[in-house]
Amino acid sequence: MPLTALFLVLVSAFLQAALNLLIKGSQRKVAFVAGASLVSVILYLPLFIWGRSLLREESLTHGAWAWVGILACGATGLVYYLFITKAYDRGDLSVVFPVTRSFGPIFILIFALILLKEKVTYLGLLGILVAVFGSYVIHLPSFRPSHLSLPFKAFKSRPFLLSMGAGACTAIYSLINKKNLEAVEPFTLYYLIIVCMTFYLVMSLLIKGRAGEIRGEFRDSLGGLLLMGFFGFVSAAMFLYALSMSKVSYLGAARNVSIVFGVILGSLFLQEGYGKIRFFASLLIFVGVVLLSIS
Repeated sequence: MPLTALFLVLVSAFLQAALNLLIKGSQRKVAFVAGASLVSVILYLPLFIWGRSLLREESLTHGAWAWVGILACGATGLVYYLFITKAYDRGDLSVVFPVTRSFGPIFILIFALILLKEKVTYLGLLGILVAVFGSYVIHLPSFRPSHLSLPFKAFKSRPFLLSMGAGACTAIYSLINKKNLEAVEPFTLYYLIIVCMTFYLVMSLLIKGRAGEIRGEFRDSLGGLLLMGFFGFVSAAMFLYALSMSKVSYLGAARNVSIVFGVILGSLFLQEGYGKIRFFASLLIFVGVVLLSIS
């Protein structure tokens, strides 16, 4: 994995964890995400107009695929946020976020091997396994033998299932965008995706008669909306640029280092427990990222 791609992924991972802290703390989570998406659309519109054209090649096939992929990614983003916001309504940041990030690379690896025919080196595979194992350990309350199976019992909980669904969404999103990047440069791609996702989010609230919640979020949480609207776009754009440089299976696992940042932020700002165990798990994830970077 190129060092530039690794750097972009690490910064993107930190921003992602911090932004999830904002989502967790919001009162009307779907409306908060919709409002932040509106902020992104407005803030980055001048850059989009000034920037490069949509297609790198004047290929009808590429152009058609790009638009289908953009619409699909917008829909995937909608489903992701519906899952993750519902999970945060019922679960803690230090539980929901790690589950989402740990299941993402599992699905990415499976899909990439089957659909994209990517080849993963033994060292890269080891890095993925170590990172995923760290994501398992992060759920343990202690290392007592009686507690070792507790993470498996979480499979029956609604927050876990919603988080796993969100992880599947991140895998689908990454794989579609790996193809999209053949025709569309990263900034333009993500801007069009965020426009589609914003439309879907607003329409979902309108259908449920909850559009007024967006106004409420702008009234009560303007600062948080501005932060998420600005840095959410930066985080996603960084990951897309990195995706254009390296294999999707490697980057999906490397971005899992956001779990480390999520645990630290949850401990510092939300006073969530099991700090020592989760710090150890974070080190495992970090080792996995290092193995991926040198593979």
